[in-house]
Amino acid sequence: MALGFMRRHRRWLYGFLWVVIAAFIILYIPAFTGTSERGAGATLVEVGSLPITVGEYQKAYQRQRAIYQNLYQGRLDSEGLKRLGLEEQTLQSLIDDRVLQLEARRLGIAVDDDTVRARLATSPEFQIDGRFMGGDELRRRLEGQGVSVGEFEQELRNRILREKLENLVTESVMVSPREAEQEFRKRSEQVKAEYVMVPVEPASVATTDAEVRARFDAARDRYALPERRVVSYLLLDYQTLQPRVSVTEAEERAYYEGHPDEFKQDEQVCASHILVKVKATPEAKEGHPDDEAKKLAQAARDEVGAGADFAAVAKKASEDQGSASQGGDLGCFPRGRMMPEFETAAFSLSAGQTSDLVKTQYGYHVIRVASRREENVPAFTAVKTRIHDTLVSQRVRTLLDEQLQAISDALRHGRTLDEVARQRGFTVGKSAPLSRGEATPPLSSPALVARAFALKRAETEPEPFPLPTGYAFITLQEVQPPRPAEFKEVEARVKADLQQEKAEQAAQAKAAELKARAEKDGLEKAATALALVRKETQGLVARGQPLGDLGTGAALEEAKTLEMEGNPVELTDPVRVSGGWALVRVLEKKAFDPAAFEKEKPSVIASLRQERKEQLFRAYMQEARRRVTVERNVEAFRRTMSS
Repeated sequence: MALGFMRRHRRWLYGFLWVVIAAFIILYIPAFTGTSERGAGATLVEVGSLPITVGEYQKAYQRQRAIYQNLYQGRLDSEGLKRLGLEEQTLQSLIDDRVLQLEARRLGIAVDDDTVRARLATSPEFQIDGRFMGGDELRRRLEGQGVSVGEFEQELRNRILREKLENLVTESVMVSPREAEQEFRKRSEQVKAEYVMVPVEPASVATTDAEVRARFDAARDRYALPERRVVSYLLLDYQTLQPRVSVTEAEERAYYEGHPDEFKQDEQVCASHILVKVKATPEAKEGHPDDEAKKLAQAARDEVGAGADFAAVAKKASEDQGSASQGGDLGCFPRGRMMPEFETAAFSLSAGQTSDLVKTQYGYHVIRVASRREENVPAFTAVKTRIHDTLVSQRVRTLLDEQLQAISDALRHGRTLDEVARQRGFTVGKSAPLSRGEATPPLSSPALVARAFALKRAETEPEPFPLPTGYAFITLQEVQPPRPAEFKEVEARVKADLQQEKAEQAAQAKAAELKARAEKDGLEKAATALALVRKETQGLVARGQPLGDLGTGAALEEAKTLEMEGNPVELTDPVRVSGGWALVRVLEKKAFDPAAFEKEKPSVIASLRQERKEQLFRAYMQEARRRVTVERNVEAFRRTMSS
């Protein structure tokens, strides 16, 4: 795996590093004893019999936030994090951990200290050049991450616990030779095809009032209206609350001066490299034996040293698929992004310098540093807008928390939604009729709609419902029982259905005409005569991949697997595709290779089995989660989310 890959997947590598450090800590440092944060021990969410504490959530969230901030190099503010849904992602991950622990406990699965020690002793991820990386190096990295021993120990144990549970659940998964052949065909068979699509265009279809009325009269039951409910609602969102907060420039400067680390831009180097890979195992297909790789890398280094253009040599000699085509360019990166050996060498070079050979677990590298940027803190004016947005966002969140709590308390004490809104200067809205299972903006919350169908007339729900843009309180105003629809109520829907049906029929008929013309005059002429466009795929297309702009689908898969008995083969019958009907002709085909399949069969079986095991385990855990009650501490949750 090349460094280009490492850069693109650095978030995963950070998480991986934490687990590495955890294993060391378990053996070398006394157990973590707890947290002193005020309120950190309060239960935020209870998953079955297992709690998630406020402190645990906050630490997990801060770790994830730090990763994102590092990835975005400080350009991601609080609102950006909110749009990413990081709060809920963190919480759901912790809930999943608890569900896994409960399921393992139910099945009698546990992880003892000996198992943890065995993992440390035998796992390659804890080694550098085949040896344990050492306590000092791990301790240094731990100090840089600032993560507790207890968290790391639990993370490592959970990983092993998950592996044990997954093995138990999925050990019976098998893949037959026939299934392996089908998978190999899917991966290897390819076709090049020509095609013409006849689009379905409902907007171009004319209908008369009489036709629309006749369709309604013939299918009144289809257009009957289900029970619907109307609610009044009080919406609290950023747009509503933002005008109520303000931030002065003095406050912005105070924030800037009080949070220098938040704006600090890490030291970075901008570098390119040439990589010659070393075989991970003697049997590996990728890479070279160590001595051979070293000679090839040294030859590239000598060529650069003799005055050859580094980018040109990288394009020719580098085996990093992610960067070779770019002349080895890795872009700019701070410390902590690359493997330690690579990072040490890169940060020791001055701009314009080229390293000697650098060995990592992936092979031999030659590194060229193009430029460096020292650690710095941007001027206040450069980050003023970001600070303003951050402070406004914080104050809106604080105000939102205060308003939610006060409104909820008032509703619990018998005040009406209208009274509370009037007292606090908000406006109460009235929803369109809501149907079961249909969440309509601005009340885009399935939970809100479900609750509306559980309330009694004039009943108010005192708890707010989270929405994509904020929160809403509701009162049920009206219950509309199911009834036959009046024509005017559903006329637009009936017309749209009729237009769609007529457009489908017209497109299918035109596709049939296209085929008849193509069999006589050829596909190109037939398409032109009907004001359509003949197209070809760009090269060979494998199963499961889009066939040009026709997309994918079972019918297209059948069209793509036609055996070629001549050149070209017969046109397909009209095939239903997304957006219309299509005719397809296979022009070229890379057929199934029995010899290649026999050679690849073991790896195909292994990969397909692993894929099925992962699918089975995901389904298993989803079912396990449905069996577990998840209860949120509403007050603690609001305080935590607004902090």
